[in-house]
Amino acid sequence: MSNPPVAKGEISLYLLSGLATAPQFMESFRAALHAILTREGYEVCASQLLFPYGDWSRNVIPQLWEIGRDMRLSPQGAKRSIGGRRVVADIQAGRLRRGQHGGRTILIGHSGGGVAAVQAAKLLLEQEGGAPSPVVMIGSPRCRIAEELRQSVLFVHATAESELASDRAVDTISRLGTFGGWARGRRGFLPVWQPDKHGPAGACGVPIIGKHADYFREHAPYTNRMGLSNQWLTLQAVWGWLSGII
Repeated sequence: MSNPPVAKGEISLYLLSGLATAPQFMESFRAALHAILTREGYEVCASQLLFPYGDWSRNVIPQLWEIGRDMRLSPQGAKRSIGGRRVVADIQAGRLRRGQHGGRTILIGHSGGGVAAVQAAKLLLEQEGGAPSPVVMIGSPRCRIAEELRQSVLFVHATAESELASDRAVDTISRLGTFGGWARGRRGFLPVWQPDKHGPAGACGVPIIGKHADYFREHAPYTNRMGLSNQWLTLQAVWGWLSGII
């Protein structure tokens, strides 16, 4: 008979949707990650899917505008973030209802939700201090990440399933935006553009079948020759990183 896992502290888990998302789109992935955290000995005080730009019932035009605006913010511009501020407001409202803080906060965003997650983490850090919230951007457009958050962010993007093209990004959304910035040139000469100046410390490709909308598919035809689903592959990439940082 195996011993129960040693208690490792409290965790609050939030998944953030992107553009015009179906209400249950990430629920299976949230439940799977929640189960792993519980199995590993964490007390999951909150586990919720948030919609920083609205779901598919909201007009898509204002959602696009808000995501695009947030993508262009400076690394220190989180106070102006539309999605980030909504996420923090939802988190704080949940804490008030529960009457507890909820320990370490994990933010996992798909598509535009990844941008909101980065900026929400910055706001939480400014308001609460302590260690930055771990952030996972899945199939997200690129945005400039504050220096103090970079070590706590993972960028996950889809790659071709074929081993011959395993490093080729096939999710066009993950190529939008920029992590770049201007850096001082050698010996004080003209500044040079540095593509990853404000990028995350961690990045990995996931060889899923399909593209942007398919990271969380569980069934055929979204299973590979070994019978592994897109969601399983995405979950392994996310947990492999999270387990080393929380």
